[in-house]
Amino acid sequence: MNRADLLAHAVALSEKLPDNNYAINLCQDRYLFIVAYLAVCIRKHISLLPSNQAPKNLYDLKESYPDSYILSDKQSKADVYITDELLEKSTQPFPLINIDRPLSISFTSGSTGTPKAIQKTWREFQTSAELALQQFDLHSKKITLVSTAPMQHMYGLETSLFWVLFSQMTLHNSQPFYPEDIRNTLHGVTTPKVLISTPRHLKSCSQTQGVWGDITFILSSTAPMDIALAKQIEQQLQAPVFELFGSTETLSFASRRTTHSAKWQPYATIQLIKKQQQFVLQGGHIAKAQILDDNFSLDSNGLFTLLGRSADLIKVAGKRASLNDLNHQLISIDGIEDGVFFPGNNERLSALVVSQLPRQAIIRHLKQSIDEVFLPRAIYSVTALPRNHLGKIIKTELEQLIRTCPLVRK
Repeated sequence: MNRADLLAHAVALSEKLPDNNYAINLCQDRYLFIVAYLAVCIRKHISLLPSNQAPKNLYDLKESYPDSYILSDKQSKADVYITDELLEKSTQPFPLINIDRPLSISFTSGSTGTPKAIQKTWREFQTSAELALQQFDLHSKKITLVSTAPMQHMYGLETSLFWVLFSQMTLHNSQPFYPEDIRNTLHGVTTPKVLISTPRHLKSCSQTQGVWGDITFILSSTAPMDIALAKQIEQQLQAPVFELFGSTETLSFASRRTTHSAKWQPYATIQLIKKQQQFVLQGGHIAKAQILDDNFSLDSNGLFTLLGRSADLIKVAGKRASLNDLNHQLISIDGIEDGVFFPGNNERLSALVVSQLPRQAIIRHLKQSIDEVFLPRAIYSVTALPRNHLGKIIKTELEQLIRTCPLVRK
């Protein structure tokens, strides 16, 4: 589909929408999601983008927004059912958009607690997209984006919709999940291509043998990547790996090539500054200066290094460490598929692991990389950790697992 078809489809669909003020967009097909998103915008409704489509989550969302309807390409879930066959083209022009009215509400993943509702405007999305395109020199490049990130997630929304809308790039209408699906999709694209994914997806890809074809570059977000993994991905997929730094609250605002530097380069006109003991983000698409929950090291050129989230820092026996760093050390051990540290009933830490390794072997490996006071007093074996489709731990479900799951001590 071309841009003219997209706009004509969106105008036609907008005429079929109910009069409710909120639209829950559950479309999995990327093109249908974008058509629905723009149609809702035309009607001056607000799109609600849930972090997952679990029945309870959707029930809670409808309870919170009773004046809402569901747009979906799955008939069983839809108040308004959308398929390619049902799309029509309008001859009416695409109307002017008020770029400062609320456009959509996204919800944080719940990885740090209860999901928060984050409202954004067209102006914020457009300004952020233009800064990102400038950062990667993508404004005029004829490149196809292949993405594993869901459109409902802010990372997927930014890169798959707004980056494409304000450039000459093309979006591949797929959402491959497994490594072989991703590789087959990439092989089917004959134009220059960029793979947009997450550290967990890319780690799986790097462990899959085979030829990945000619990838211009790889983009990763949702969690910082360590240099060892970045090198592994670059070597296996034969393409440079870049990372985006941002959040649902801020949109993306910085990038780095992980194998070249641990420092992040903010987008043009974006500033990260320290005021007293807090870090403040301002400029660019940031409509109002935002205080961040992270701790950083800033250099004289405005580049920054992430030291960890404020809530992520723990103190044991007078020593401090980042839980995120400890988790990285844990899952980097060969034989551990997944793992996470958590505070025990006393000051000491414990850990959950998806692994067949005995406790002694895990402790032996950890002793080589972390201080002994942070070694887990207890290690429990579980079949899986509660992660969402982007690989983030869901805090409420993790807490439930720790409380109620029949754990087997290793």
